[in-house]
Amino acid sequence: MADVRGDDQQPRRIAADWLSLRETLDAAARHSTVDAVRTLLAESPPRTVIDVGCGTGSGGRWLLPLLRGNEDWVLIDHDADLLAHTAARLRASGARGEINTRCADLAELGPALTEAGDAALVICSALLDLLTPHQLEALVTDLAEHRTPFLLALSVTGGIAIQPGLPEDERFAAAFNRHQQRGGRCGPEAASRTATLAQRAGFQVTSLETDWQLDSAEHDAGRLDALHRFITDRATAAAEQ
Repeated sequence: MADVRGDDQQPRRIAADWLSLRETLDAAARHSTVDAVRTLLAESPPRTVIDVGCGTGSGGRWLLPLLRGNEDWVLIDHDADLLAHTAARLRASGARGEINTRCADLAELGPALTEAGDAALVICSALLDLLTPHQLEALVTDLAEHRTPFLLALSVTGGIAIQPGLPEDERFAAAFNRHQQRGGRCGPEAASRTATLAQRAGFQVTSLETDWQLDSAEHDAGRLDALHRFITDRATAAAEQ
């Protein structure tokens, strides 16, 4: 991830195995957004794609089939271990343009946009809810100063529906949401905060739902592993509250 530190914390590393587990779930959740993304790309075709907090690069790989393929890429992440393999995976997925990696935090976005010039696109996945209000404001300010289109995907919004339900579900969800806001992070408020900031900055904002759909009756081992990890991680987080 990009620099996801709270007000009093060091940057938080995201486990590579979790990023791999969730990639299929993320892609399925984003399927309904394809038409809107195609429209954005047709209206503002990028020459450079800047992936902020790129992690393992799943967001770029998801987007790649919708692009021409010859775009240049700038991959920004503070985790050097993740970043070491991201460019090669993007290339193997069909990216033909130049690929640059930068081991840095969100402060690198402004310089990257300046170097890219016009016709850039900024993307991120599962990042906004990990940022503080100050970081969100800085992100939108950089986008506004360069009038750069953006695709900011897969942000936690706090909603969860479990069937069959239990009386403890609401308390469980509330505890997890508090955990997401530790260290001053925006947590489930991030998507709405970002939309408001972007609209105030003069952007036309389209917000789409990208809910995960998880079923214990799944036959796919990877999705079952992701479901188990999703529940256990959130139970642990809720217990910390």
